Amino acid sequence: MGNKTKNLSEEQVSQIAERIGVQLKQKPVSARDGANRPGRMSAYLVGGASGLILALAAPFLRPVMRSAVKGGILVGRYARQVGSGMKEEFEDIVAEAEADLDKEKGESKKEEV
Repeated sequence: MGNKTKNLSEEQVSQIAERIGVQLKQKPVSARDGANRPGRMSAYLVGGASGLILALAAPFLRPVMRSAVKGGILVGRYARQVGSGMKEEFEDIVAEAEADLDKEKGESKKEEV
């Protein structure tokens, strides 16, 4: 950068000082002022109430959760059976394809002789 400097006039300095003074006199906005407090308090109340309700309803929710876990286990077993069936089908298809290739290879050797 060059040595170019700009000197401020007295009028510019006084304007800058006036703006800074106005900004310093303004009351800073704080997060604790309460502008956001009603929403925050209702969120705390809803969170506490839902925790209390879940704690009270836990004995009744246990059988429901157990049923959901049983359902998940059954779905997993069914998926495993379907997967093993698909694997066997794919292995059969691969074996048939290999047999076809071996058969074609044998026929091409007979034609050469």
